Amino acid sequence: MQDKQSLEFILKKVTVFLGLLVILSLLVQANSVMAHATLVKSDPPRRAALSSPPKQIQLWFNEKIEGAYASVTVLDSNKNPITENSPEVVPDDPKSVVLNIPQIEPGRYTVQYRVMSVDGHVIESGFDFSVKK
Repeated sequence: MQDKQSLEFILKKVTVFLGLLVILSLLVQANSVMAHATLVKSDPPRRAALSSPPKQIQLWFNEKIEGAYASVTVLDSNKNPITENSPEVVPDDPKSVVLNIPQIEPGRYTVQYRVMSVDGHVIESGFDFSVKK
């Protein structure tokens, strides 16, 4: 009789453990499905104070982005765009875009970007950098 109660106790514990394991795995999957592309690195970096002007802006994201929908704009201190170039996806890195820019003068610049994750979510943000005199 005691063996039967011990077996039932063990089965209940295993059932509870497996149930919790299933719930935990579902939560992890839900978080990964709801993830969106986020900027993980930029060149120039956010708030950088550069001694020489960059020739391009490159942005790296944590997941693939839809290159056809990427938009990167660089604004001068008067909020005027410095180029009409469009960004290009880096051929060997579908998580990165690059925008070639013309020679710029010392001053403060704002990079504004808008990209679409492969899951269809649009992400837009921006950051500043400056070029010293």
